[in-house]
Amino acid sequence: MKPCIAILSTDADYYLMLSYVLDASGYETVLTDELDAALALIAGSKIVALLVDCQPESSLLSDLSSRLRASDIESDVPVVALVSAGVRYIEILKAEVDESFIRPLKPERLLSYLHQRLNESGVAVSRPAYAGASDLRLDADARRALANEKPVALSPIEFRILSTLMSAPGRVFGRPELIEAVWPQANFVDPRTVDVHVARLRRSLHDALGREVIRTVRGQGYAVDVKG
Repeated sequence: MKPCIAILSTDADYYLMLSYVLDASGYETVLTDELDAALALIAGSKIVALLVDCQPESSLLSDLSSRLRASDIESDVPVVALVSAGVRYIEILKAEVDESFIRPLKPERLLSYLHQRLNESGVAVSRPAYAGASDLRLDADARRALANEKPVALSPIEFRILSTLMSAPGRVFGRPELIEAVWPQANFVDPRTVDVHVARLRRSLHDALGREVIRTVRGQGYAVDVKG
């Protein structure tokens, strides 16, 4: 059984996007838009983490924090705030959450935190590379790719590109998105630089697996295809 993560949100679209990423990374998800339901999931030990969608003008996080303090619930379930622009950070500090991430959020940062936190708690998480593929997977802890359980020689940049693409299999990532995820501190990266690194990554994966893993969508970007 996959570990279950609850998402406390009133935004169905955001939940669907986030649940897709989490499901591809070895988790199940459940949506709740009510505090009572979220508290019941924590109290019943039915979830391994609670992600709270923090929007401006929303009191979900502060109300949750107040209810948890006032309750007799004893739980190690981490509460993670996903903070939208416009939310005052002082409110996040007052809530005393276990961790917070400012949106827009790079999926690999959230996944890395969850894997590490749950691993420390003894929760086993199966981390498939992506649905339907058994010959390629990422070892996030060692920061390496494995093809048929054999390491693939990738540069740090190539690994970050592959990790980003595999965070949402089938989805097309534009070059600006890849630049933001892979070179976050760079002042300027030419889109052609992305093409060069993707070409090297594609060649390495093809040599290791004997098949194409990365698909080019003309005029849009790149995607990882699920193996049929």
